Amino acid sequence: MKRILFTLLLLPWPVLGQSTLGVEPPVSLREAAPGQTLTLDLKVHNVGVRPVRVRVSLGDWSYDPLGNIQFLPPGTLKESASRFAAFSPGELSLAAKASGTLTYTLTLPREMAPGSYWGVLFLEGEDPNPPPGVPLAVFKVRMAHVFYVNIPPIRQGGRILGLLPTPPKAPEDPYRFAVQYQNTGNAAQKLSGRFEVRDQGGRTVAQVEIEEVVVLPGAVRVLPVTLVGPLPPGSYTALVVLNYGDPAKDVAADQPFTLKTPLAAPKAPQEGQGGAP
Repeated sequence: MKRILFTLLLLPWPVLGQSTLGVEPPVSLREAAPGQTLTLDLKVHNVGVRPVRVRVSLGDWSYDPLGNIQFLPPGTLKESASRFAAFSPGELSLAAKASGTLTYTLTLPREMAPGSYWGVLFLEGEDPNPPPGVPLAVFKVRMAHVFYVNIPPIRQGGRILGLLPTPPKAPEDPYRFAVQYQNTGNAAQKLSGRFEVRDQGGRTVAQVEIEEVVVLPGAVRVLPVTLVGPLPPGSYTALVVLNYGDPAKDVAADQPFTLKTPLAAPKAPQEGQGGAP
């Protein structure tokens, strides 16, 4: 059985109390054959200073093209892996600074189409003994373990559907681009890349790294790019190069654009208005 970490998606909720949860690993990807049973032990950590009761449940998840996550009941998606999952125990009681083990299994049907299947295990912790007069909900925290299973043969593919520019409305505004990408394969992808601006002589005059994102099979993601100066007026070509995990193949697209006014450099923070400590 092949098992590798696929650090694609971690779904924490804000900590609202003094009990703080951690889960290890937060994300996993495994490859299996139809009819196989997979087992994984998770370490659940209470790194807070109060005891915590952890309740476990299953779910599905997806997202819209902008990457906004939607949580769904288990078994909602046709690619749901949560419908094959079972876990034990259903509840953990952890003392302060203590850890416990949660085991889940995936029993795969004998007839499964090739491709990626995914699901999520929610771990919701609450203080079993909240202070008098304080609502229990104040002491809740929710974490998640996301799991993927790939059924061979895996077919990778992708294409850039569009590269849409939005010129700045004011001199201090950046030039914005939206890269529309579609996963045309049958497996979840870890997508990354770069955005370049080239002048009429073909020289690269600006470059922006595109942060790594997940793209589910068949899905479209919109990747925002913010271009800042200094950049003088002129005619340019925007070039985007993306890689979906194949070291020998990239996908690319370009788009000519004209900068009618100078693109300003980002404003330096004023004294006393720096970033977060």
